[in-house]
Amino acid sequence: MSEMLSVRQWQDLFRNGAFQDRSRETQIRAGWYDWFCSDTALAGRLQRIGRVVMGITEPAILDNYYVWFKNNCPLDGPLYDDVRFEPLEGDRFGRYFVVSQDCPYEKQKWTLYTERSGFETPEFSCDKVREMEKYLNSQGKYLAQAMQLSAVVKKPKKEEPTR
Repeated sequence: MSEMLSVRQWQDLFRNGAFQDRSRETQIRAGWYDWFCSDTALAGRLQRIGRVVMGITEPAILDNYYVWFKNNCPLDGPLYDDVRFEPLEGDRFGRYFVVSQDCPYEKQKWTLYTERSGFETPEFSCDKVREMEKYLNSQGKYLAQAMQLSAVVKKPKKEEPTR
C-alpha cells in the first residue's frame, strides 16, 4: 500500500477509473496488500470486492477509515478476498473490521468480522452486497462513539509506594 486514502478518496478514484489498469503498481495503490492469485487477476477481483466499499455512505466510515485488500488462500478451499477497514488515526481497537467475499468457511457470500466478536464468529452475514452495505452504514453511530473514546487520553495510575 503506497498511501492511506480515506474511503471517500478511494471511492472517487475508483469511480474515475484510477484502479482499472492491471499493473501490479496500480493494484498496490488501490490497496492490495497480500495475494495468492496472479497480479493480473487483482483488477477484476477489485471490481467485485470493491462493490461493498462503493456502497459506503456513512460519514464516520467515509472520512475516518482507509481500506486495504487481501486475497486469501485457505488450506482447504478456493481463494477468496476480503476488504479491511482500518482507522486513519488513533488506535484500531474496537474500530477495525473486515468484510470477506465468498469465504469457503462461511455459508453466505458476504461476511463481516469485527473486534466486537473477537474476529472468531461473524457479526453479520448475507448474500447480497446491498444488505452488507446497509448494515455497515447502520454502524456509524457506534463507530463515531468508538472514535471519541479512542481520542480520550487515559491518565496512568499512580503506583503505590512499596513498604
